[in-house]
Amino acid sequence: MTGETLLAYKMPQVLQRVKQRAPHVRLSLQSLNCYVIRDALLSDEVDLGGGYRVGNDDALELMPLGDQSLALVASPLLQHVNFTQYNQHIPCSFIINEPQCIFRQRFEGLLRKRQITLENTIELWSIESIKQCVSANLWVSFLPRFAVERELRSGELIELPYSEQPELITALCGYHAGKVVSPAMRVFLECIEESFASREKMPG
Repeated sequence: MTGETLLAYKMPQVLQRVKQRAPHVRLSLQSLNCYVIRDALLSDEVDLGGGYRVGNDDALELMPLGDQSLALVASPLLQHVNFTQYNQHIPCSFIINEPQCIFRQRFEGLLRKRQITLENTIELWSIESIKQCVSANLWVSFLPRFAVERELRSGELIELPYSEQPELITALCGYHAGKVVSPAMRVFLECIEESFASREKMPG
């Protein structure tokens, strides 16, 4: 089990490594939100889970994969929008996936703290669809930076300032503390750790 952003933007490199080292291992992947993944690991229903830390995970063995920064993104036509000002209504909408999405929760918490209201919230389950809607000058979104790096570099999307310090979420991979780690699990854990480490060392 893994979250959608990790599955779409991080897991292909991991799976490539796994295939090279253990070509006969059969993998079953499922994209779910981080709370469901945590609960499935706690009940020992799955071997491994990758996602973002959401707490209440003392019964799990966790491998930290690094802090991931979040970016508030919009089309270049919305570059004038200011999310750093308190007590205001911004006439645009927020597009994100389901309510238990951790970056959605972080952004909505920031809006409440600053007493900022928006037109409404649009829910889409596909990160790629969300990015397409944002680039079409429809809405703003709050996503892991690695999921929008290409669009930010090309200028298709811009990053709107919202804080002096970046908002971070911790990516991790885990399993139930009582589970015996199989050789296949060990290979996967090694591959995901190496993949994230090599990505962190890449320039830019």
